[in-house]
Amino acid sequence: MNKSAYEALVNSHALIEFDPQGKILWANRNFLNLVGYELNEIHGKHHSIFLPAYELHEKEYSELWDTLRAGNPQVGEFKRLAKNGSEIWVHCSYTPVKNDSGDVIKILSMAFDITEKRNLAENLERKNQELLSTAAKARAATYAKSVFLANMSHEIRTPLNSIIGITDTLAETPLDGQQTSFVEILQRANYQLMTIINDVLDLSKVEAGEIILHMLPFSLQRMIEDILSILEFRAKEKGLQLKVSVAPEVQEYYIGDSDRLRQVLINLLNNAIKFTHAGTITLNISVNNTPRSGNLLFAVSDTGIGVSKQKFKDIFRPFTQADATTTRRYGGTGLGLSISQKIVSLMGGVIWLESEPNVGSTFYFTASMPATTERKTSMHNPLQGRYQLNDINHFIEDERLRVLVVDDVDDNRNLLGIYLQKTAHHITYAESGTEAVSLVEKGPFDVIFMDVQMPGMDGHEATMRIREIEREQNRRPARIFACTANAFAEDIERSMSAGCDMHLSKPIRKDTLIKAINSCFAMTEAVG
Repeated sequence: MNKSAYEALVNSHALIEFDPQGKILWANRNFLNLVGYELNEIHGKHHSIFLPAYELHEKEYSELWDTLRAGNPQVGEFKRLAKNGSEIWVHCSYTPVKNDSGDVIKILSMAFDITEKRNLAENLERKNQELLSTAAKARAATYAKSVFLANMSHEIRTPLNSIIGITDTLAETPLDGQQTSFVEILQRANYQLMTIINDVLDLSKVEAGEIILHMLPFSLQRMIEDILSILEFRAKEKGLQLKVSVAPEVQEYYIGDSDRLRQVLINLLNNAIKFTHAGTITLNISVNNTPRSGNLLFAVSDTGIGVSKQKFKDIFRPFTQADATTTRRYGGTGLGLSISQKIVSLMGGVIWLESEPNVGSTFYFTASMPATTERKTSMHNPLQGRYQLNDINHFIEDERLRVLVVDDVDDNRNLLGIYLQKTAHHITYAESGTEAVSLVEKGPFDVIFMDVQMPGMDGHEATMRIREIEREQNRRPARIFACTANAFAEDIERSMSAGCDMHLSKPIRKDTLIKAINSCFAMTEAVG
């Protein structure tokens, strides 16, 4: 190396020389500026003058110098102590210098100040840890909220199960005009309360990222017919026309989550009926020719109160309505559109609005659902059960079945008994999972309605015990229907894994119960 190159190296880096024992021989101005000393202050001093907490790491420092004296260079990032007591971080290379005999005569160290870099890295790490901690707290809070809402749902649905059941049963009895009016008011109130509960639970699942689409073949035409059967009566009550228009190019069968699609459509149509006082509600379904994603385009139009353009951006936010006064006048949680937006996004589509006050509104949304020629519908959805109640004709057989009703709540047991009081079936009751298992040990049952949440032995454990008894005694398996207020996908999966044939969500309507029993005959005929 020529003299000019050597001077450039010396002047551009922080350099220091030590003897083999670690005593300081020389340091250039860059190094002295780095540590805040003058050369006469450190000359002859040991390397440990720069080492914080030397006593705690004496062994490590000793090993470092043993390695250097053996002629092995060392490179690394080290914490060092400046004259003023401040700590600095340096990237150091220690290079042993040997004489002609190969003996180490001194150690040359080149240092780079990386204090700012280390501080930034430590700050970033600290921020990351804070973010992780915040995220963990947020997840914990979301989980706690989900648990609370699930428990709240169970506590509300349990008495609501009796209220809805008794109201529906009362509607089947001879009533005068005033009594009929009272029952209809109760039924509407029950429907509104169930809608609120379902909206709150769905929002919780959306926020927790727990909504998962179950992609199965389904009949679009049949789903629309089901929706019309649900909503036509409400439209007629208000003197509204409810129309459906399906473009010729739309196929009959698609692969998608028909339950979630139905939920979005019912929500939009319900809103249209709610906010329209005269005129027509129209559902149009066509192939999507817009630049937006998705192969299908749905449009729900009304001739209602409309929405001003400045409210468009807020209308899909949770707990928000276009006009705060509509909450008092029309009711509702303001959650439906927010939930619908999330579901549409999961379906690979977008939702948007066109509206004019006092003229009407049209809600559009797209969805990505491939068409299929497969005629097999979602009746084999494992999350719903081994068969669909909607595919069973509604009739009551004369054959006498042995039915076991298991529930720790007296009113729930009595309600199912009221539902079945005009049938030929023999009904037995158990108020705990333990009692249910004991009854099954004594004799077989054809149908078991099993409450899931019970003290002691819950419905899942009782079901597993019953399945063991059936295998041990080589019995024909009973049809076990899990009955619970918890309707999340994971709850359904747990019921099916425990050995249940289907998961029925409370409140259980009489129609649902009768169809569940009749399904046993359908299954028997299928097996035969």
